[in-house]
Order: sequence, then C-alpha cells, then structure tokens
Amino acid sequence: MVAMARGQAHALEAFVAATVLLASVTFALQVTAVTPLTASTSSQHIENQQASVAQGLLDAAAENGTLERTVLLYNGSGETFYAVGEEDQFVSGGPPTAFGAMLNKTFLDRGIAFNVYINFFEGDKSRRAKTLVYMGSPSDHAVSASTLVTLSDSDELHEPIDGTAVPTGDNLSVVESNADTSFYVSDRSPGPMWAPVEVEVVVWRM
Repeated sequence: MVAMARGQAHALEAFVAATVLLASVTFALQVTAVTPLTASTSSQHIENQQASVAQGLLDAAAENGTLERTVLLYNGSGETFYAVGEEDQFVSGGPPTAFGAMLNKTFLDRGIAFNVYINFFEGDKSRRAKTLVYMGSPSDHAVSASTLVTLSDSDELHEPIDGTAVPTGDNLSVVESNADTSFYVSDRSPGPMWAPVEVEVVVWRM
C-alpha cells in the first residue's frame, strides 16, 4: 500500500511538472521571433534557444525530483538500467519515466535528437560517464546543458511502472552491502551522502 501510494504521488507530481514545463516551453517557442540577418546568426539563435530549453527542463526535473528518480532507475542485480534492452542504454528516446516523457515531448516530437549522460567521479578521481540515452553522434551544432544531483545513502533504486519511476525498497546502502547487487556510482562519502552526479543533456536537430 505504501509503495502504491508513493507511485501514485510520483505520477501525479510528474504529470503536473511535465504539463507546466511543456506549456512554458511551447509558449517560449511560439512567441520567440527569429529575424536574423544571416544564416549563421539564425543557426546561433536556434542553438541558444535549444540550450536554454534544455537547461530549463533539467532544472525543473531536478527541482521536482523526477530527474533523481531517473538516475536511480537501475536494476542492481542486472547491473543495467531498467527497460534498456541489449543496448544497455536507451536509443529511441527518453527512459520510461516522467523525465523521459519531458525529453520526448520537448525535443523528440520536434525533430530534435538528444543524448543523456550521467557524469561522476570514481575512487581514483577520474571522471566517468554513464550513458543513459544515446540517439547518435551529435552534429557540429549540438548544444548541451547540465545540472547536479546529489544522491544519499537512503535513496532507493527505482523501477518503471506505467511510465513512472517507483521505489523498489532497496536503498543504495543495502545495494552496496549485498554481494549480488551493485550501483554504477560508488559511495564517495563516509556520511549520509552517497555521491554527487552531473546529468548532461546534449541536443541537436536531426
């Protein structure tokens, strides 16, 4: 019952967040007049607009929690994201979460491709990247946006149910202590914080 209530709350929250964000994006795209003097300035204007929209989407998803739940959409025993298939990453669009739906409606439905990377540091301080979405090699006119998500030991892994990321009941500390499960980002802190990660979205017109 608790898990069901959480799932319903997350679904409602995600729906409201996505609706508000998409309405704002649609309004911004409709009211922005593109009247450059040259093709190059036109291209730059479009790139700036895409970067701004991507940043706004990330910030909104981070604030309402849908971004963190997507970062945690991980099968600890299978050592891969849920529902990715054999590719180990989503290749046709966003993941089956509220954040993925926001990406699809904001970019994919308008002919804009995107890749999503989760960047973090390992114990040797080397920068690593986990690819969440890979729709191809970005063009020369691709732009990117990013935001930080701080994970805690008590954060639970999530699984997709009807397009919503729902907690599995296993938090990161439990996953780490179990020899049969793992998470792609190692614990970086002796305290209650697990690790900070950077979610990066790269977009370009197909």
